[in-house]
Amino acid sequence: MRLSTGILPWLILVIIPIMIMFTMLQLHYRKSSVDLQRLDAVSRSPLQTTLSEVIDGAITMRVFGQEKTFTSKFFNHMDTNNKSMLTFIAAHKWIGVRLEVLSGIIQIFAFSLVVILEKSSAMQPGLAAMLIIWATNFTITLNYLVLNTSEAEAAIVSIERINAMSSLPQEKHEGEVNVPPSWPRKGSLRFEDVYMRYREDLPYALKGLNLELPAGKRCGVIGRTGAGKSSLAVALFRLVEIQKGKISLDEIDLSDIKLSEIRGRSGCMSIIPQDPVLFAGSIRDCLDPFNEWPDADILDALRAVRLLKDGRGVEALKDHVEEGGNNFSVGERQLLCLARALLAKPKFLVLDEATASVDGETDAFIQNMLRTRFDGCTLLTIAHRLNTIMDYDLIIAMDDGKVAEMGSPSSLLEKKNGVFSQFVDATGEESAKLLRSMIKV
Repeated sequence: MRLSTGILPWLILVIIPIMIMFTMLQLHYRKSSVDLQRLDAVSRSPLQTTLSEVIDGAITMRVFGQEKTFTSKFFNHMDTNNKSMLTFIAAHKWIGVRLEVLSGIIQIFAFSLVVILEKSSAMQPGLAAMLIIWATNFTITLNYLVLNTSEAEAAIVSIERINAMSSLPQEKHEGEVNVPPSWPRKGSLRFEDVYMRYREDLPYALKGLNLELPAGKRCGVIGRTGAGKSSLAVALFRLVEIQKGKISLDEIDLSDIKLSEIRGRSGCMSIIPQDPVLFAGSIRDCLDPFNEWPDADILDALRAVRLLKDGRGVEALKDHVEEGGNNFSVGERQLLCLARALLAKPKFLVLDEATASVDGETDAFIQNMLRTRFDGCTLLTIAHRLNTIMDYDLIIAMDDGKVAEMGSPSSLLEKKNGVFSQFVDATGEESAKLLRSMIKV
């Protein structure tokens, strides 16, 4: 039986929705492939972190005999990453198999259509050849399109992470108030009803903090974990913007001035953190990255912190510093940070448990330097050892993001149930007597 000439276009058009249906079906598998690639990237991060920890702490691991512990931890992370990677490869191959099967179905449909309409007057030889060529080329194009698009989308996961990082809230660099070059003259600090938290979904770290530090005084901060001690430095240097309140240095609101006026400006504010920060390069690059000071001043600072050997001169400034200062001991790194602060000559200096990781002799030397070389500087010390702040002018006891007590060490010790007196008594009877004897009369 001969088919009518009008049925051929309809039969040919049936191929189009079939092709669209097959293509939409593959889009689902492409999405799965992207998710698997993302899972592979996420599982690779703990593997790289563990490898970095093992390389940096290899000596400590061998000393304490923890090689098997870290080896097992590394292999567990590797197994998790291998599962994700193999699943991604298997899904990729499975997409290829399905595409080949679907391509074969499309070609069989086209060849069958040509055979069925062989005796029809509508089936011209050129039209039949064109149908077969289109069906074959479509299958090749479909394989190329789906597989390569799938690979491109999987590789673009890294760009998604970069985009997520670029969408983080930016710091407010510009300010409305231009401060004079001589600011700050005194170094008096005031917190007025300050509220600060690290993220919107977290509770406040500082809760209505009211605090005033007189100029030129040495102030120690104590408190238990989570009391808000380090949050003082975070809010002061605007590492996190406060939600409410006001922080002023010499009567100028810090939120109204440029960040460059707060961080890194000579004669303003400096910090010596618990973990010393050193840059790869020379000692001169670490102490004076912006070339603000002459070599003589830098040598004087190194000599003051006992890091300049006798007979050495400018050539000492060219000594190499590895990334993070790994070729120096922890105490030497902290002394280099102290030398950096000596060069800056700040009016306000923050020590965030700066001597927590050094030996007692280095701690005593740093404390002596703070008492003798920073005359006229307002000092805020977040204490790790009580003996370092017992002769300070003011003691600030933090609790739950607020000031629980504030006053001179002698006045606070008179309160039997006070926070500071409890800290002192908790060190033991002999140690408490020694600490009380250190109070400045």
